[in-house]
Amino acid sequence: MIEREVKLSAWPGFSLPDLDGIAEGARTRRRETVDLDATYHDTQDLRLARRGITLRHRRRGARETWTLKLPLDDALAGGLTRDEVEVRGPADRVPDELALLVACHVRTGALGPVARLTTVRRRTVVEGPDGPLAEIDDDEVSIMDRGRVAARYRELEVEVAADADAAVAEALVARLARAGAEPAPPRPKVHHALGPPASAPPELPPLELGDEATAGDVVTDALRGSVVQLFDHHPVAVQGEDPEGVHKMRTAARRLRSDLRTFRPLLDRDVTDPLRDELKRLGEVLGDVRDPDVLAERLRTSAARVLDPGDGDALDEVLERLDADRDASVAVLHRALGSGRYRRMLDALVAVAEAPPLRGDADQPAAEVLPALVRKPWKDLRGMVADLDDDPTDTALHEVRKQAKAVRYAAQAVQPAVGKPAKRGAKGARAVQDLLGDHQDTVEAEAWLREAAAAEALGPRSAFVLGALVADERAQRRSLRERWADTWDDASDPERWDWVP
Repeated sequence: MIEREVKLSAWPGFSLPDLDGIAEGARTRRRETVDLDATYHDTQDLRLARRGITLRHRRRGARETWTLKLPLDDALAGGLTRDEVEVRGPADRVPDELALLVACHVRTGALGPVARLTTVRRRTVVEGPDGPLAEIDDDEVSIMDRGRVAARYRELEVEVAADADAAVAEALVARLARAGAEPAPPRPKVHHALGPPASAPPELPPLELGDEATAGDVVTDALRGSVVQLFDHHPVAVQGEDPEGVHKMRTAARRLRSDLRTFRPLLDRDVTDPLRDELKRLGEVLGDVRDPDVLAERLRTSAARVLDPGDGDALDEVLERLDADRDASVAVLHRALGSGRYRRMLDALVAVAEAPPLRGDADQPAAEVLPALVRKPWKDLRGMVADLDDDPTDTALHEVRKQAKAVRYAAQAVQPAVGKPAKRGAKGARAVQDLLGDHQDTVEAEAWLREAAAAEALGPRSAFVLGALVADERAQRRSLRERWADTWDDASDPERWDWVP
């Protein structure tokens, strides 16, 4: 569930103003006052809080609920937008599904209680003609310390319904402000109890790279950014509802692995090469979930192009097998992301990104050292293309695609030192990667369709559907091959790469 809220502070004598008419046809309704008792859990060094994540167990009467809140890109001005996941359960153990969602931050550490807050909540619902628009929670919060009240404060939360316009929140905040409420920082309640340590920079903060940056500075910043990307996409991949979540986590793993390869001349390979092996394994597990998503979307697009609407039932039968493949792979992914092996790998990645094992010319100016790191991958790509036959095999083009991706990632990795020239080179490599990636998708789609046809006894209608889809994949592949030469000529233009020594 997505939670969108704005926080305000209120003095003890504050009274909620009349909120009727805040939107067309809106009316307010007071709900019962509730007493809440929440215990927040985190690591000893507050890794969750420092990233804006909260994990709490809350009692409301006999009801006990664990809630995890994960920050999202904020679309609500001055407020918080968070993905809220709830699981009913007692306080003695963090539910497995919530522990898995934060495993990337906890890793081999441990979760434990870090703060307790009790709240008296007075609730007011703003309802429109078609249902609730928002809820205003008037909270009197007590920060508890060993059973005693250590501090108190009052806070208003304006939570907007998922389908309500953000203008509703703006109007409510404006009216509350006129009544004396004041804007409050968009931060979770527990930050009041934890104090400044909760607002400290999160793990692996980015470096500010100036003109005097060394090669080691760029390496450090790149590795930190890649590890953080892996962390950011971990929860979405675990939830599995958004196929893009798995895709982005897989991309983050690949980019991190590529960074470790690009920067090998500047890193202690005894430390980093084993991590590349672990990241390869992670990428494969993620790929087993991602690939059915890509194939299903591709087949639906192809079906819309070549099949009649009446063939939909036969297509659904074909896609059911993909769904089964994906479900099995998701179970494997969850085991991998909850494993000790994964947690140990993340600990090692954090250690490397925090203080990379630098060597060689890492202490030299980045602009003098880094361009040379792209020379070998770019030379290898040109050599592979030069060796292609006039009618290259699918396998040969697939290898070119993988090398183009390596060149793209290498150019992007050194971009902080090289600037726009590296960006132009990366753009050209990306065009090759995308074209040949689409080409490989047609190869894999045809192979899967043929395997599906061989594995099952198909009726005439299903056989026709599979045949039509195979024919369309072949047509798409021919079209992509016709574009290959022009794409390569543009991508390999010497002006794109004159910065590579």
